[in-house]
Parts: sequence; C-alpha cells; structure tokens
Amino acid sequence: MKYLGTITILGVVLAASAPLACANPIQLGSYASTGGASNQGNTNTALKLTAEQLTGSVAPSLPPALTSVGSQSTFTLNPNGIWANPVSNSTWVGIAANAGPGAGNVNPAYGYYEFTTTFDATAGTYDGSLNVLADDTVEVLLNGTIIVPFGALGNDGLCAQNAPGCQLSTETSLLLDNESLLGGMNTLQFIVEQAGNQTGPGGSDPSGVDFNANLTATPEPGTLFLLGTGLLGAAGIARRKFAAKFNA
Repeated sequence: MKYLGTITILGVVLAASAPLACANPIQLGSYASTGGASNQGNTNTALKLTAEQLTGSVAPSLPPALTSVGSQSTFTLNPNGIWANPVSNSTWVGIAANAGPGAGNVNPAYGYYEFTTTFDATAGTYDGSLNVLADDTVEVLLNGTIIVPFGALGNDGLCAQNAPGCQLSTETSLLLDNESLLGGMNTLQFIVEQAGNQTGPGGSDPSGVDFNANLTATPEPGTLFLLGTGLLGAAGIARRKFAAKFNA
C-alpha cells in the first residue's frame, strides 16, 4: 500500500504536467515574399508591405494616418556589414531588392512603411520573447496593440540612436509575459520609420526590418487546478477499491 500511494501520486504529478510538456512553441521570424526565400521553420506568413505614408521630408515624431497599399511584395536585404546581422531564423526585409545599405540608390523615401505578417494560434495566454532590429526605427503591434514603441532617432548616422534600431546596441529584446493570442489568425504589424540621412536628400538612406519571436502557451491556473483535483479524486477512489479488494 505504501508503494501504491507513491506510484499514484507520481502518476498524478506526471499527468498534471502533461499540458506543459505537450505545448508546442510558436516560432516566428521575418522573411521576404519574393525570391524563393525560405521561411526557416517559422510558422508565420512572409512579411508584406500593407500600408505607407510618405512625408517628403524627415518623418515627424508621430506617424500620420497610413494609406493602405494592398499586399505588396517584399525583398530580402543584405545588411552589408553596416546593419547588424539578422537575428536567428530570420532575414532583413525591405520594399526593394537593392534597398539594403550600400546596395544601390533605390532607397525608400522619407515616411512610414507598414509590414504585416500573420500566424495561427490556439486562443489563450503565451509567454516568450521578441527580438527586433530596424532602420531607422520601428513600432510593433500585436493584434492592434502596441508592444514595442518607436525608438528615438537622435543623431546617429546609421539608424535610431535608441532601440529599436539597426545595430546590436539598439536591438530590442523583449520578454513576453501572458500575451493574449486569438484563436485562429493573429497579426503582427511593423511600422518602419524612415527618416533618411541628416544631411542627405529624401530617399538617400536604406530601410528595413528584421525580427524573430518564440511563444509558448501557459496553462490557465484554474484548468490545472481542476485537472489536479480530478486526478487526485480518481486516484483516491482507485486506492479505496484496491484496499477493499485486498482486505476482502
């Protein structure tokens, strides 16, 4: 009977921990929609350009209303030793194939560019992490809620002086805690602010965005409590039946 009790309790603990062990992490990362780019194991769709607002001069501190452009193609960019290398399971993405640093003179005009990706999830709360690089800087929204605000541009000649920016010193690494995801499709939006060189003409500076994220479902305490108490009750009944049979 002593060992039966021990085995029963162990079984309850293992069963209660099963939801945690079976939760499949959601891996997300940036990749372009053209050029046969690999999704690198990410479960989200390729980034598409979905809206923009061109200002004709250095972008203001707050974005004006963006204008939808449908769902336009994006391209893989080469950081070219000027931007930081992309974070794992991702690539730098922009609106033109040769818009990366040092890659030509087809560079975005001053303004704001919205890149969108979607992914599926089971409704619930999730923990995880998000890493973001951008030139010049970027605001990130999850299902319409801002989770990363724009960085301050400052006077850095390459990108935002404060995170998120295009160099490791300005990379945003965010721990996600109890983020709510919708059942079915969820949306991540990256609104890239392109300010251009301080002394250059409009369109004289490259622009792009790079990110990855990992999310794991967190079981609701109430669900675990109900599961645990149910299993303990079932174990108690089984133990009493075994004892009655043993003593008969």
